[in-house]
Amino acid sequence: MTRWHTIAVGALAGGAVALAGCASTGAVGAPASRPATSPPASAATASGTAAGAADIGLSSEPAPFTGDPVTLTIQAWTGTGDTQPVRVAGATVDLGDGTSASVSGPCAGASLPPPGDGLAVRHVYRKVGTLSARVTAATVCGQTAQPILAGSSASLHVLPSAPAASASWPQCSKNQLEVTAKGMGAALGHIGILFTLLNSSSESCRLDGYPGMLLLGSQGQALTTNVVRAVNGSYLILKVVPHPVALPPGAMASFDLEYGDNPVGAQANEPYSQACPSATSMEVTLPNATDHLVVPVSMAPCGGQVLVSPVVPGAQWVGH
Repeated sequence: MTRWHTIAVGALAGGAVALAGCASTGAVGAPASRPATSPPASAATASGTAAGAADIGLSSEPAPFTGDPVTLTIQAWTGTGDTQPVRVAGATVDLGDGTSASVSGPCAGASLPPPGDGLAVRHVYRKVGTLSARVTAATVCGQTAQPILAGSSASLHVLPSAPAASASWPQCSKNQLEVTAKGMGAALGHIGILFTLLNSSSESCRLDGYPGMLLLGSQGQALTTNVVRAVNGSYLILKVVPHPVALPPGAMASFDLEYGDNPVGAQANEPYSQACPSATSMEVTLPNATDHLVVPVSMAPCGGQVLVSPVVPGAQWVGH
């Protein structure tokens, strides 16, 4: 029996960013990259805001772990459709966890970074949960008009880091875990499935990284499977950097899976059952393991392609 079980690395967006001290004011040491998403849509001119004022935007890593430095980048655009980047002179950011930070940068001088690079604040989150950071004040070089802050917020899903003591725990084995799959709905041809992993044993263990997968048909036969690691996120899955996940007895971890159910390219000329073969179960290989579990799940990924997140703590979908 021939098996197609390939691993691809998705590279959708990303880049280096400049950092500034948290809760302090000072010049940014290096440019920050413009986010892959579009600039915020222009808001209606607010009271006291002059026509043509710059729109302020805020971007960040969407799913950091506690204890990791997080960079939040403040940028500004003006012009029709917010297509013209302008230089931010300074800003204050409510970080969403009860703290705030300010940053400023030069408006003139030699070797200035491009205006679209913006200013950035670096912060370490200690609070777990969904937080909302927003720009509360900003100034733009060469403009006296009050900038528009309506689109200057960013949502962060802060995940708990594993305790240091768990570094000595053994890797979880398939005999310790109960793995289940749950459909999370569909959006514009993208379908999400949440896989949860329960440590049902009496021993603590840990996981770190991406799972492996193989789609199985109704007779248990292997189907074409192309596993893409969503290293920079996807339509439904947020970008998550792999971290160790601690699983004491009774604890849960999870990973997100996304696939498309609309055939494209040459597949569009094939019968649907051939372009998007139906699977009734899936072999799931734990990170850093070679053996697998068989998990009942109904899906029909076109081309056999599935995008997957790394394993994260908890049993909640970490996506858009």
